Amino acid sequence: MMPNFITIYNLSFAYENCQEKLFDAVSFQLHRGWTGVVGANGSGKTTLLKLLCGILKADSGALNIPESTYYCEQRTDFMPSDLDDFLKFSDTITFKLKTSLQIQDEWKDRWETLSHGERKRCQIAISLYHDPSLLAIDEPSNHLDHTSKNILFNALKAYKGIGLLVSHDRELLDNLCRHVLFLFPPNIDMRKCNYSTAAREIKKENEYQIQKLLIAKQQVKKLKKKVIQQREKAKKADKLKSKHKLNPKDHDTKSKIDLARLTGKDAVAGRIHRRLKMQLHKAEQHQNSIKFKKSSPSGIQFKEQKAIKTFPIIIPAKVIALGKKKKLSIPEICIPYGDKIGLIGDNGSGKSTFLNVLVMTFQLAKDQIIYISQEIPIEQSKATIERIQAYSDEKKGQIMTIISRLGSAPEHILETTVPTPGEMRKLMLAEGIMLNPSIIIMDEPTNHMDLPSIQYVEKALIDCQCTQLLVSHDHIFLRNIVNTWWAFTKEDHDHYMLVEYSHYPVIYD
Repeated sequence: MMPNFITIYNLSFAYENCQEKLFDAVSFQLHRGWTGVVGANGSGKTTLLKLLCGILKADSGALNIPESTYYCEQRTDFMPSDLDDFLKFSDTITFKLKTSLQIQDEWKDRWETLSHGERKRCQIAISLYHDPSLLAIDEPSNHLDHTSKNILFNALKAYKGIGLLVSHDRELLDNLCRHVLFLFPPNIDMRKCNYSTAAREIKKENEYQIQKLLIAKQQVKKLKKKVIQQREKAKKADKLKSKHKLNPKDHDTKSKIDLARLTGKDAVAGRIHRRLKMQLHKAEQHQNSIKFKKSSPSGIQFKEQKAIKTFPIIIPAKVIALGKKKKLSIPEICIPYGDKIGLIGDNGSGKSTFLNVLVMTFQLAKDQIIYISQEIPIEQSKATIERIQAYSDEKKGQIMTIISRLGSAPEHILETTVPTPGEMRKLMLAEGIMLNPSIIIMDEPTNHMDLPSIQYVEKALIDCQCTQLLVSHDHIFLRNIVNTWWAFTKEDHDHYMLVEYSHYPVIYD
């Protein structure tokens, strides 16, 4: 029987060799239904899911974890070990999952040729088939087109247990999740509402804290001025009480000083000074107690490109094979310098294959093209880290500055052998930007990234004047950047066509 809720009390966790705790004595409850997990890259979203599923062990705290848990990871590199068993089942639940998520039996024999969106649907189907009491899913909408996202939403909505959802998809978070956990290491902020409402609440609260801090700073500044003024008055009063340098025969002045000392009249300035100092100390304590979330600087300066003379680039008309049966027809394409092109279409329509062909066609030096694929293999991630570590201090400093402008802490990224997928994409983009490219090509640039990071990357690409080709199912992201659209439309069952638009295609509105 599925529990109605689970309680997490005083959870603490730190990775080995890390001085700071990722979570420090955090407590919260998870109820039936879906709870969104939101935070910056590296804030511990995946770690929290693994802790609650028992894959990682907490350093301390009481975790009321049910016996039946399932963690669905975000990477789609490898075929799930139980995919073959799942496809062999013929019961009602399996049939419904196969039908609703449009999974085909032959997929197990051609895993390597499946799109990452198709692989993701397999992962989701298997996790739902297990029907655990606690289901933790990491970035389920990565790689999914608009149609697939609707399929995913309906499948997840039918789940009756306690669900944890890490996602950068605002629409999915709002429509599916009743509660949201915001991760601000080493703390967690639970909100009992959807993401957009919670984000507005947090923004409003943060603005209030910043306003409080400004008022507190003004108060401290005023008190400091008063303390200085009163200190001078106290010094002057002390001088008046002193008999030093008086004429020994000036008995009248000596009598006045003795009377002032006796009545304490000239000690008032000193008492006021001490009282103001106490007020200043309390005001400074109050100022230091006000906490708010700082926003990182954004925006990246780009130099004039070195390979403008190679533009425009002409791609001749051709037909590209997409597996054994499918094909993609492309017309002759002209790519002017500085064009920002959004590539859109359903999963399996040939967008990633087309990019691979395109990269091979370009007659540009290697350092003039940034190409970041949809999924970055672990071996490539390790090689990138090693290459960047070998750079001169000057170049490494440039990369670290760019990473910070993309919304991440560079020292954390370079500390690990294999950064998270979202951080890895930022690292590769930062390295490419340092080389001052002529073309940036990114396949699903928002995959694995947190919401703040998406906005930082979006601003960086808007600022960049070089040619860009961006494949994404996040059409809000694209509409803020691109000026040209390449839509991969279906002509018939196995035939796709690339169609160029100068505006957002009406068929996607």
